[in-house]
Amino acid sequence: MILSLLILIAIILALDFYGFYGLKKLLSRKPFLTYRKRILRIYWFMDVAFIVFSVAWALIIRNSSWPDYVQYRNYFYITGAFVLIFLPKITFLIFTLFNDLYLLVTAGLRKLAIIRVKTVSPAIAPPLLVVGFVLSLLVFVWVFYGVVYGRFHFQVKEVEVELTGLPATFDGFRLIHISDTHLGSFARKRPVERGAKIIASIPHDVLVFTGDMVNNEAVEAERFVEPFRRIDSPLGKFSVLGNHDMGDYRRWYTIEEKKANLAQLEDLQERMGFTLLRNQHRFIKKGGDSIMVAGVDNWGVPPFAQYGDLDEALGENADFPNIIFLSHDPSHWREEVIPQTDIMLTLSGHTHGMQAGIQTAWFQWSPVSFKYDEWGGLFSHMGQHLYVNQGFGFIGFPGRLGMRPEITVITLRRK
Repeated sequence: MILSLLILIAIILALDFYGFYGLKKLLSRKPFLTYRKRILRIYWFMDVAFIVFSVAWALIIRNSSWPDYVQYRNYFYITGAFVLIFLPKITFLIFTLFNDLYLLVTAGLRKLAIIRVKTVSPAIAPPLLVVGFVLSLLVFVWVFYGVVYGRFHFQVKEVEVELTGLPATFDGFRLIHISDTHLGSFARKRPVERGAKIIASIPHDVLVFTGDMVNNEAVEAERFVEPFRRIDSPLGKFSVLGNHDMGDYRRWYTIEEKKANLAQLEDLQERMGFTLLRNQHRFIKKGGDSIMVAGVDNWGVPPFAQYGDLDEALGENADFPNIIFLSHDPSHWREEVIPQTDIMLTLSGHTHGMQAGIQTAWFQWSPVSFKYDEWGGLFSHMGQHLYVNQGFGFIGFPGRLGMRPEITVITLRRK
């Protein structure tokens, strides 16, 4: 552990000095000369401030009498400070590397007399370094916004899904889909209450929640029972358990203690008005027609645990034609749902969109796409559909960068 930490510190310092070298090169040119000393001092002051804050904050947490889940939440602020300080530096470092590669390549080609490159006046700042410096400032503002405001800036997404064979009485049926509230990550009640009020204000038939209500312990949800209880969903509220809900990421002293925690979470969800589906299903009736809502405990590709049982959840009604399936991890769709069933619509969460990425009307990307093919939005395969919600809350990093917390309104349409 200590060796790994020392290696990490050595890597960070090496990168930091390389970025500092590029910054000195940039600041030796006009128009930066006036601010050279001040900016260079700020560069190292940020490192010192991070170290002092991290050590002091960690000591405060360790010596506090806060409950475990509060201590866990407060470590997120160290992660936030790290990203705020070092992501802008890494951005500038990348452009420093590009600039050095450009100089190296052009010098080699000039030496071989392959090309003629006009030398740039030493008084003019290298364009790549200027671009890198401006972008690093923008990244700092972006991260600061994501930590202070972005993690609470709820986005309502309207989605229509066309389903073959959907009963006519369910054409226009509206369900609200939320996921990954991670209630233990919220120090204040107000943001959660505001999100719950947004949900309550949207006309809908059913509310579904696809797991990770808490980070580790059921007690995290205790403060938020009332906001969710007040949401009036005429045809019901349904939920499933995610990987964090299962209590696997906390050390329990006895098996009974872990079971009691899960039982407490079940009780809290019941008090909120949710019907928790633990490898079970229920029917929603409208007129003379029905659709099934089925749900499983967390099922993920290893190292994530596989508590969910699809066969058990469907039971004797596996051939029912109109099924909405709730499974926390979207990988379940490719691994079991598509090969084994004709389930028309699967709803998942889990990815959070990695709480960072780019989203526009025409394009979306997140680093989590390297792990999950289906990580956010609507996906279809041979008439079967999957929607992945990017999460209501946050964990690990106390912010959202371009991936706003999501409340999804899904309208079912008869194809």
